[in-house]
Amino acid sequence: MYADRTTRLLLTLLGMVLLAAGTVGILAGTDVLGVYLAGRPLTDNPIARYAGDNSAWLWPAAALAGVIAAVLALRWLIAVLTPRPRAADITIATDRSAGRTTLDADALADAVTTEINSYRGIDTSHTMVYGSPTDPRLAITVRTDEDADIAVIQHRIENDALAHIRQALDRPDLPIVLDITVGSRKSSRVA
Repeated sequence: MYADRTTRLLLTLLGMVLLAAGTVGILAGTDVLGVYLAGRPLTDNPIARYAGDNSAWLWPAAALAGVIAAVLALRWLIAVLTPRPRAADITIATDRSAGRTTLDADALADAVTTEINSYRGIDTSHTMVYGSPTDPRLAITVRTDEDADIAVIQHRIENDALAHIRQALDRPDLPIVLDITVGSRKSSRVA
């Protein structure tokens, strides 16, 4: 599971909810929402009274919700921290009558990395092939020089290297994740 976008979305939503709750709490503690609300004790409200009146079932339900949230958080953490399984060989020809054609995933990764590293403005790149032999996926990380034109580099990678990969594997819809970052150190390569 590639969880970067999902992680960013969930953390953004959680941050917005917590920011809203904190803002309402601060406004309730001041006179902005009224003097009556600011002077009341925190537990003197209808929600606290409802929780006290229904504590026989409410707190076990809250504990169950907490356990479910903890299990989901653990699953998310495992998905983020667990590396994707690497593919050993990629099956290119699926027609059994013609024989089975495979490509070593490391050879493909090295070829892609070598091609991308040859582009002007690239400091380093790394390619990882993961997934199953019949359904491979690629993750490419690229670090550019500080003064590189990111749009030009992205266009070149997408139109040259990624097109070459998809053509070589005969998979025009091959899923590829491309991560481009601007390098913070000067390139040791001579252009």
